[in-house]
Amino acid sequence: MKQRVWGGTELEKLTAAQLMDVFSLSEETWSRLADGMVEPLDGAFDDGPTTWSGHAFARWLAAAHPEWAGAGPLLLRPAPQTESHYLGGEYRDSDDGTDVHAEYFAGRWDTQEGVIAVVFPCEGMPDGRSLLDLHTDTASLVVVGHVYGFDGPELEAVDRKRPELVYHPSWAELAAHLGGPAPWWPSALRREAHLTAWQPGDAPVPVEVVTFPSWEPLHALARQEPEGSPVRRACFTIGHRIRSGAAENALWEMENLQSWSGGPEVSMVYPAVPDTADPGPGELATDDVVGAGLAELCGRTDDLAVECLEQVSGWSGAEDLPYGGTFDVTRTDLTRAAAEWINRLRAVPPTALHRVWEEAYHTVGTFVDPVTGSPVVAVKGKFLFRGCHEITYIGRAPKRLPAGSVLKEVVLDDPVWVRTDDGVLYPAPAMDAPGLSWGYGGSGPRTLAQCVGRLLDDGGAHAVTYGDDRKEEPGLGAYFRIKHKRGTHLSRRDLLRARTVAGPHGRTAS
Repeated sequence: MKQRVWGGTELEKLTAAQLMDVFSLSEETWSRLADGMVEPLDGAFDDGPTTWSGHAFARWLAAAHPEWAGAGPLLLRPAPQTESHYLGGEYRDSDDGTDVHAEYFAGRWDTQEGVIAVVFPCEGMPDGRSLLDLHTDTASLVVVGHVYGFDGPELEAVDRKRPELVYHPSWAELAAHLGGPAPWWPSALRREAHLTAWQPGDAPVPVEVVTFPSWEPLHALARQEPEGSPVRRACFTIGHRIRSGAAENALWEMENLQSWSGGPEVSMVYPAVPDTADPGPGELATDDVVGAGLAELCGRTDDLAVECLEQVSGWSGAEDLPYGGTFDVTRTDLTRAAAEWINRLRAVPPTALHRVWEEAYHTVGTFVDPVTGSPVVAVKGKFLFRGCHEITYIGRAPKRLPAGSVLKEVVLDDPVWVRTDDGVLYPAPAMDAPGLSWGYGGSGPRTLAQCVGRLLDDGGAHAVTYGDDRKEEPGLGAYFRIKHKRGTHLSRRDLLRARTVAGPHGRTAS
């Protein structure tokens, strides 16, 4: 018995026996087809049997011997010369009670070969074989991917008669079986109301972009705020950045596909264009106003403020927020510096920024660092490989220390700490990335060297960010590549010496 075990890529490399099985070819027919058959794959470095690309073989068979192509993958066969009928589409949420945990739209065409469904993922990536179990009247189902092939986004198809066989038709092959150009929406234009209302032949219409993170909660909150207020202008500005970036990318994708040589002009149609009429174009703000508005938003407690901060965090991390990157400290594994930081925390009612963390963790306390003003949450059981009752404090580093600060010492820890000459301890200024670390030959020690170099020159310098004009610190870089003991205190004198002489020895942990 011939084995029928196929995955998503095996069609690219099939033996003669497997080809005969897939296309239901007898030994006699195989012999008759041998003359002029598509060339096998190069097996010069393979001691195994001769293999062929199943896709190339299917296309050759459909063109040269269509009478034998009827048992192959449906969308790789010659298309019948009959009209098809669009049955409309269905939009499904990821929480629809099925085992397919993805949000998607499925357009359906009634053809001579049965119903063909074309699936456009909206959130997550559904598996075509699982979708066949839900769309029970479907003969063939095609999932539109995000990776681009030679003629557009890659298509992954499965047929009900051979659900174990996954293959990749071209857009031209799909269009031939649908009886006309296949629709394609960039991800940002897959809005439910438009998808479900579309019919073949409709003129392209402007569609509000769908983005992840979403611009819509930010605009909703902005419209509730007084005109000219920092919160209103900050939310409109961040929402505009998210929205306009998605619209520009969607237009670029569409224009890029049209410009390809031999592109999808006759096999693909664009049912929509991004709506570029911005709801809040006159209320955009400078970075200072955005920072002030988001700082105010962080201190609020309403649900919409929490949702907006989640979107801002997903969009730009710490870049737009008033605080820097996150760090955590666990009570069961403390240095003296970390214990000093924990002991100064002040309990407060949860704010919106506290609650952003609460969505992901079992929060047992909310605090503020009175020195930096940044929120801190205490959570239980953060790490799966450690005790379930272990308490971890999650905080945010400052983006910069107060103006006029003078660096006194650096404490090598996670996070790295810095102390100023007035005795105050701070988490070292840092963003979510690039990170600060030491003890190996990578980007972490290099970034730490640049951070410390800035603080030696100006204690109020901004944290290192991507895109900065970074000053290299070869001496400090070599120093931080050393495997210093965790908790090592490095004085200003140590750091200045290391800056000019690579590789001095650090002090031991206190």
